[in-house]
Amino acid sequence: KRLGPSVTCCLALSRRRHQVEMLPRLWIVTTALLFLASCILCTNPGLKARVTQKALDYGRRVGIGVLQQKLREMRIPNMSGKVRVKIIGRIKYSVKSIRIYNLGLPQSTLKFSAGRGIQFSITNGFIGVRGDFRIRKHFFRTSGSFKVSVSRLSISQTIGMTRDSTGRPALRSVACSANIGKVRVKFTKRKRWLYNLFRKFLEKPIRKALIKQICPKISSALSGLEKNLKTMEISFKLNPFAEVDYSLVNQIQISNNAMDLDFKGQFYRVGQRKDPPFKPPPISLPSQSTRMLYLGISDFLANSAGFVYYKAGVLQMKITDNMIPSLSPVRLNTKSFSAIVPRLEKLYPNMPIEMRLQATRSPVLQAANRNINVQAFGAFDVCAVLPNSTRASLFVLNIQVSVSARASIVRMKLIGSLQLNSLKLSLGRSNVGPVPKVAGLQLI
Repeated sequence: KRLGPSVTCCLALSRRRHQVEMLPRLWIVTTALLFLASCILCTNPGLKARVTQKALDYGRRVGIGVLQQKLREMRIPNMSGKVRVKIIGRIKYSVKSIRIYNLGLPQSTLKFSAGRGIQFSITNGFIGVRGDFRIRKHFFRTSGSFKVSVSRLSISQTIGMTRDSTGRPALRSVACSANIGKVRVKFTKRKRWLYNLFRKFLEKPIRKALIKQICPKISSALSGLEKNLKTMEISFKLNPFAEVDYSLVNQIQISNNAMDLDFKGQFYRVGQRKDPPFKPPPISLPSQSTRMLYLGISDFLANSAGFVYYKAGVLQMKITDNMIPSLSPVRLNTKSFSAIVPRLEKLYPNMPIEMRLQATRSPVLQAANRNINVQAFGAFDVCAVLPNSTRASLFVLNIQVSVSARASIVRMKLIGSLQLNSLKLSLGRSNVGPVPKVAGLQLI
């Protein structure tokens, strides 16, 4: 049946009220989904850096000198024309050799702005300008020089920080504004009363010329910095086997107190971009801000290095008798080792021994509770050096060692301690029969 107008109106109001009540829920769901999506798209870094306000304060002190130098490069063009002046009437004038002789930026701030970038502002700046002028009216001519005092100069510049497609940091000028509070022209010769009549005709174009150039000069300084960032190295070759990648993996995060940068922090084989069979864990930095820079290094950085060097086959070393301290009662020869392997002296009488240590797995580093724990896995190939300088493999020992290290900085000195947690030896294979006293080798 057809509904009456009052029933139709009630249904419409009920539907609209339901839609209004659903809006907050939709907003919450949408925000949650966006947050989860951003978390999913983020990659855990191997190296994380946090730049604090203290670093910006230092950068401001360094950068203000660069900015002053850039602003001193501003040029005010020569001016000429005809103007009507009170009492005198219409005159011709020309102004030239206008140059900046003094510039100061006594009050400046550089701070983070959440969601925008870095905010740079200047207040109470001043500029001193001088130049020469010439006035002519019919047969009357006069000339002189003048000084311009520019005060209450203020500048506001917002700098956006992002990550480009190559993983390098990039910056751009988001917004810039400049304002001059007061411009005052003073003539330095007699007849000031005459010259002051056309003073306002100088103040306005000088103000306009300065304001027009301030933001482009700042943009020019930022462009030079941006150019350097675009050519910045994001990987470094350590040796013929390994290189480290420290490109940015996530967008730069800026809050009102700090700026976080997530670097890849991963070792690779030179010419082979193969990821290890493990992923970097999350890195959390302290909420402190008393230092200029906080650096977080995950286990992933060291473990990726171990993986690369293991795959390259360079985690090996040779141990000979001349590497053993002269006071040691145990020597690397078959006579000393016959106490562990009785048949050794008979098979290879009085011959030197050479031990070749090679990793069988990539080492594993774990950092926890201010300690660094390292587990290494390898094999000792114990060989006899024959009279003809060839090597005869005697037996192979598998080794697993765990070491803890703790480091601290005291009075600008790095102090560390090393502790052996465990050492396990097992017989891999033997070419000289049973090796019953592997535990004895472990004690040695």
